[in-house]
Amino acid sequence: MTPTENVTVETHGRQESLVLAGTICDLYQAVFSLPPFNGNRAEFANQRSYFPNLADRPGFRLTTARSGPEFVGFGYGYLLPADTRWWTGLAEPVDEEFATETGTRTFAVIDYGVLPGWRGLGVGHRIHDELVAGSGAERATLSVQPRAARTQTIYRRWGWRKVSHKLLDPPIPAPVFDILVLEKMPTARRR
Repeated sequence: MTPTENVTVETHGRQESLVLAGTICDLYQAVFSLPPFNGNRAEFANQRSYFPNLADRPGFRLTTARSGPEFVGFGYGYLLPADTRWWTGLAEPVDEEFATETGTRTFAVIDYGVLPGWRGLGVGHRIHDELVAGSGAERATLSVQPRAARTQTIYRRWGWRKVSHKLLDPPIPAPVFDILVLEKMPTARRR
């Protein structure tokens, strides 16, 4: 039996997400404290404070991977509202039609990660597909640090493309994030 045969990937509603908040924040810290991210206490405190608020956003989804009782990966995001500022302030602006949101058009992946010992086994791809496929959106977007070259390579392999980059103000740990879009959404969840 391979290690991933015992991995369960599931999506949680708002209440379950709030119950799992501590676990998800611990996973976030475990993933983003490592290179190339090298997160710090301020970043981890910021994530702990915004995670519960995200659960109240329309279209919020939390997807986790578990091996037995141990959580080994996660991803979460929400549907961009019609009045989103996601597409503003881009270094290479996108056209108005591209930036027009309806509240159901685009799913924004906010945070996503897999513990190091579970990478390269397909767990991350399963989380990814479950998270975005079940969103009901036409497309997805996310931001990723340019220095995360390996992560960017994986996203490109999964069909994501860079549309611009954005300078972000503190307390975000990296001043520049690449903005990626996935226009061909997964239709089936990986097993």
